[in-house]
Amino acid sequence: MNLRLILLVLCLAGNVWLATALLRHGSTASPAADAAAKKTAAPENLFPTTTPPAVNAAGAASTAAVSLADFSWSQIFAPDFALYLKQLRGFATPDRQLHDIIYGAVDAVYRPQRRALRPPAKKADDAKFWARRNYYSYAQQSTKEQRAQLRALQKQESELLKSLFGADFLAQLTKESDGIDWMEKQYGFIPKELREKASEIEQEMQEAKSEIYALNEGNMDQYGQEDLRKVERKFHDEMAKLLTPEQLKEWDLRHSDAANQLKNDLSAFDPKEDEFRALFDYKQASDALNPPRDPDSDAPRPTAEERKANAEKQAALFASLTNAIGTDRAKEYQLEQDYAYRSLIESGVAKESVFKLDDMKKEAQAAANKIRKDKTLTPDQRTAALNDIRTETQASINGLLGDKFAKNYSNQGGWWLNSIAPQQPPPSAP
Repeated sequence: MNLRLILLVLCLAGNVWLATALLRHGSTASPAADAAAKKTAAPENLFPTTTPPAVNAAGAASTAAVSLADFSWSQIFAPDFALYLKQLRGFATPDRQLHDIIYGAVDAVYRPQRRALRPPAKKADDAKFWARRNYYSYAQQSTKEQRAQLRALQKQESELLKSLFGADFLAQLTKESDGIDWMEKQYGFIPKELREKASEIEQEMQEAKSEIYALNEGNMDQYGQEDLRKVERKFHDEMAKLLTPEQLKEWDLRHSDAANQLKNDLSAFDPKEDEFRALFDYKQASDALNPPRDPDSDAPRPTAEERKANAEKQAALFASLTNAIGTDRAKEYQLEQDYAYRSLIESGVAKESVFKLDDMKKEAQAAANKIRKDKTLTPDQRTAALNDIRTETQASINGLLGDKFAKNYSNQGGWWLNSIAPQQPPPSAP
């Protein structure tokens, strides 16, 4: 039997099965079944449909001469997604292709509705080259009502897919695409029965933040920043009621603003998991020692004694961090908090060279302090000595980094050379 004949027989058998199933569905469906069908049905007129040719068991033999070209997709497709899925399975469609077809069909229903709820990005008049550009996300440009409708639409789509493929449909899809299970990565530490509630709390927090960004049009001043912190504290308290302290800690490590900021600051540091956890604890404790000042607060500024005590506590925190991740890594972390150093590393400068650069800075500053304290020097001698330190240090930096990176460093973080001695203007031409 050749391939064409095999396909023909399969199509004919499918037609018989489909006609029988449709006849049975139309004559014996209960009200409950009708309600279930409506739940999985696509909106009317979404897809063009045609009536498939009538085929029954008695007439199957007479259709043996029908060519393969007479087969139509409409003989499988159904606007009711549950029926569509069942008919695809009846044709032994492989799971991966079956998922692709149904996911695509569901997305085709909801994509235009999602698009309609997203306003176009705000842009300044392109003809005004002098106009300031201020781009910010769709979520921040949308109204509160639009965002609520979008969330409801996304939930409706998710519930439809769950009804078709089960609660773990996203994990199935991720596995088939050989991707990372984002849900498991972000929520795997939370019991499954609590994940939906935790996700709702997070969505409510993001909605509240979106409102703040919208009010500020993306330009956050100190008042806007304080409003964001208040929102995070409020919903963090809500999450604390849902999760155990251990689960809440895992939540903070993945979702808090402090964790997200730390990830940005560690772009060049590339921490291991245990290092990230130690650094997160250090950052949280440091932030508690030095909380942002409420712009409306009339509390007095810290006294000199309070600042000294705070500095001692900060030193003790850093000592604990050093003990946790090691002296070299603690030094590296400390250096990379300096934007100029981090920029050099991200630009491709070897970390060892950045460490040497920091040593040069400390040596030059120590030598300059010694010159300033030397009472035997005249003002002119002191100035000349400081200029020599600057010149020699600048030459060493150029030799270490090369002219390009040395120039970039001077513009981004080399201000300390001016504190040793002002840069001398080039000699004028005779």
